Amino acid sequence: MDVSLTRRIRTALLFSFSCLLLLLSACAAPPPTGADGAPSVARLPSVTPVQPTASPPPDLLLPTAAPTPTAAPATATPEVELTANGPVTASMARLQLAGEPYATLGDPNAPITVVEFSDFGCEFCRRFHLLTFGAIRREYIETGKVLFVYKDLPVTSRHGALAAAAAECAGVQNGYWQMHTLLFADPDPWYGSEAEAGARIAAAAAEAGLDVPALEACVAAGDMTANIDANFAEAQALRIFGTPAYFINGKLLAGAQPPEVWREILDAELNPTP
Repeated sequence: MDVSLTRRIRTALLFSFSCLLLLLSACAAPPPTGADGAPSVARLPSVTPVQPTASPPPDLLLPTAAPTPTAAPATATPEVELTANGPVTASMARLQLAGEPYATLGDPNAPITVVEFSDFGCEFCRRFHLLTFGAIRREYIETGKVLFVYKDLPVTSRHGALAAAAAECAGVQNGYWQMHTLLFADPDPWYGSEAEAGARIAAAAAEAGLDVPALEACVAAGDMTANIDANFAEAQALRIFGTPAYFINGKLLAGAQPPEVWREILDAELNPTP
């Protein structure tokens, strides 16, 4: 067989396998056409959660673009803008991301900012928050190393936007993160009827010790719709059409990853090589 033809076949197979790895680690939604004007985004290598202890061959890793020249070193305190909707760090500003009024956890002056785009009905998002997020919270967020910002991208489940609104409405009562955890615990209501979704929201709010009628009124009034829509628009501008997707100091990590991968990436940000 012709050598050049063999090389082209091998390249095509490697590309196809790389795409498969991404699909296995994310809840995908079809991208809209005509997306343009997105900020330049560097990508971190992604691995499939099917074999969390194994990394793919180097040929199958996503290319990692060079850091943006204006990026502040991870060990320095980044410039933070305190807005009415929450802090906006330097890496968020470069990606044109607004602050979140309730879905922000950690020290705004932390050397690392992690922004997640997620859906309460996405199975891989659920795995991350139930199996990995606790370790990140203990080891990096609560120790002042990471500021974590959660943004809603309800693209996979029927009532993901309703769950997102319920979490935001819980934030009005200072119960965002308690509600966040409870809404991720059971994904089935977000694929069922609206009545089932509403019942789950009420049960979660009661379990979190919140004022259930007030939260339900907030959801019904659509008080959080504008913020959820803004999150969705930000994701589209960055060409993020599936969940989960994470920006770690402005660099994209796609798909659910095990704690050891997160530790490796975050430690590398904290101790960059010269």
